[in-house]
Amino acid sequence: MIIKPNAVAAITYTLKDDEGKTIDTNVGRSPLYYLHGHGNLVPGLEKELEGKGKGDRVQTVVAPEQGYGTYDETRTFEVPKADLGPNINPQKGMVLSMRGPGGGAIPVTVIKVKLNSVVLDGNHELAGKNLHFDVTIDDVRKATKEELTHGHAHGPTGHGHAH
Repeated sequence: MIIKPNAVAAITYTLKDDEGKTIDTNVGRSPLYYLHGHGNLVPGLEKELEGKGKGDRVQTVVAPEQGYGTYDETRTFEVPKADLGPNINPQKGMVLSMRGPGGGAIPVTVIKVKLNSVVLDGNHELAGKNLHFDVTIDDVRKATKEELTHGHAHGPTGHGHAH
């Protein structure tokens, strides 16, 4: 079977930046299972994996526009330290969680600590970066009805989220 919409693929991958530094990998661990065509991977990688099969290897560079987006300066903002809460001692590089308009958690990174305020960055940490992927396809199978209903793949041990 080949990777196509509504197929589940198990992949082993290494992700590096432009300098060749490893950002993430699952080599030596369990494969990543994903449901193809449901936005479970960045669009550029999903496009490159389409049509491939078990045992295939894909090495590709995904541009920011097809990865985590371009860096958006408007997603940086300054807030008073008091707004962070009494138990937060902000440090540069610290990732905090803020509530978005819908109530969901949005990660923000502290990029500057001032005397009475902090500058936060709401961009994804990989926004604006080229993504260098080295992927091996370990398996491809048809998705189950449950996986299609949930919109994501369940690995060999089930899904692990509450109904």
